[in-house]
Amino acid sequence: MRYIHGQPHGYMQFAFIYYSDLRLFLDGMLTMMALYAILCFVQQRKPIYWQYALYISCMTLTFRLDDADYARADYVPGGDILVVLIESAAFLLYIRFAILLMDIRQNDPFSYRLLRFMFWFLVAETILETLLWGANVPVEARTTVYSVGRFLLAGGALLVVPRILRLRQQVVKYFIVGTLCFVLGCVLALLLNYIPDLFLQNPANPLTFPVTYMQLGVTVEVLCFTLGIALLNQQTERDRLNFQTELIKQFRENERKQTQLQRIRDDIARDLHDDLGADLGGISLLSDAATRQLAGQPDQARKTLRLIGETARTVSRTMREIVSSLRTTTPEATDFGLRLRETAYTLFEHCPAELHFDLPDQPPTLLLTSRQQRELFLMYKEMLHNALRHADARHVWVHWQHQPQATCLTVRDDGRGFRPETIGPGGNGLASLHQRATDLQATLQIDTAPGQGTALTVCVPLLTTIQPA
Repeated sequence: MRYIHGQPHGYMQFAFIYYSDLRLFLDGMLTMMALYAILCFVQQRKPIYWQYALYISCMTLTFRLDDADYARADYVPGGDILVVLIESAAFLLYIRFAILLMDIRQNDPFSYRLLRFMFWFLVAETILETLLWGANVPVEARTTVYSVGRFLLAGGALLVVPRILRLRQQVVKYFIVGTLCFVLGCVLALLLNYIPDLFLQNPANPLTFPVTYMQLGVTVEVLCFTLGIALLNQQTERDRLNFQTELIKQFRENERKQTQLQRIRDDIARDLHDDLGADLGGISLLSDAATRQLAGQPDQARKTLRLIGETARTVSRTMREIVSSLRTTTPEATDFGLRLRETAYTLFEHCPAELHFDLPDQPPTLLLTSRQQRELFLMYKEMLHNALRHADARHVWVHWQHQPQATCLTVRDDGRGFRPETIGPGGNGLASLHQRATDLQATLQIDTAPGQGTALTVCVPLLTTIQPA
């Protein structure tokens, strides 16, 4: 604060800091903000930063040229065409900056269209003022065009502000405050030109210079926009982290799908081994039998060949079932007990072993999912096939019993038996049986010893508890 003495009537008057000092301070602030924007552009390569820096530079240059114009005795607003062009370029950059900062095109299409109209209106007005200057039109007319155009642009900006305010975004708050300060500074600077009692251009009182109001408004606006850009960078960083999190989730989901796909492949491989392998093995045995029967038992050979055909059709049907099991549709329920009998009789058609069945009248298949039924049936076929190929049994028993919380299926024979510890991985399909039991969360029990036969029991948990009668 400076005291000025020697005023009329001997009173002391307060005056502000000198206009030149204030202008130097504000120019320094704007220059630092422009430098910050340039460094941000070099680091992040976003167009919003170089447009922001160029806007600040244009406004700072405009203020310097205005100072030179104010020193002229014939100064009028908009009389200097160079100032008009640089100022218009700054306003155009301001509109582009506003569109990019708040993504107005996406968030508020009407405001975006209005800002685009203001952009092209300013372009047209600048071209008109250039033509008027080139045609040596009196400066009063050019001043009128300039003032009307600037007031219309200010009105458009004030119309956009309340619409943007409804976006309820944090970045918008800084833009609104900055825009209001910018518009208010421009309007006050423009009005001051037409109020002679205030437009004194007293170096000891910066408030008597129109540029002061405009530069103060731009400085506050730049500070607000800088805070808004910092917040926007924060949001961008959060979005990047969220994107990385989503990528990690997607990666884990892809891993899960890959695991599921591998499981499907393993299931298909087991199906081909347990289901088709057993049927194809049966066809091989029947072919050998038919070959032996052709010489002395032609009628029996024909029956065997018909059985081979039926078995081949069974293989074809089984293949369709395997393909169908890969679909999401649930197959229709069948008489599970009948399938167990039919499968055993078909496999042991030409085997001297005698079959014995102990099956419930009403199997609990309704309490088993379609997948559980299929897996249990395939395990049953594999157990029968092992007994047929390896047991050399005289009797084979099939026993099915359901308990309150599980259903248990047992295939037992009185064959040669074996030592489980001597069987390598995958021997006799045991690895496949164990894998299917694990997938079903079932238990597989093997009771065997050399010369004492073999009993395989699988217990599958039911969907719900069966209450005893």
